[in-house]
Amino acid sequence: MVVIGYAGGPPGAVVALLAFVIALFLLWARELGFRGAWEKFGLQSLSPPLWKQDNIDRFKALFADEQKLVKACTISVALIAASMLLPRNLVVFIFLAAIALGVFEVYRNTNSTTTRPGTRIN
Repeated sequence: MVVIGYAGGPPGAVVALLAFVIALFLLWARELGFRGAWEKFGLQSLSPPLWKQDNIDRFKALFADEQKLVKACTISVALIAASMLLPRNLVVFIFLAAIALGVFEVYRNTNSTTTRPGTRIN
């Protein structure tokens, strides 16, 4: 993924990694909600240095679900491929629209599972 990102230029590798992290977070948030994904990433309890065993174990849990990992890699590579074919302004717009759609999906999934006030409880 980083090699393909670097094919889009030196900043392309950084953009590819950033797109991968955002996509992976949104995929976890779709299942667990924003708070659950934040806790799954464990960003609130990271302690320097990042290569400590506790941090590595937390990162391994993120990569346990191979489907989410493949989807996030696909999104990242597709973004770099689109940036090589289309004008960068259009690619940025498409990426922001995809992020907005992902956030909307997370909110829709979390709102549909919560109980609404005034509904009957069985």
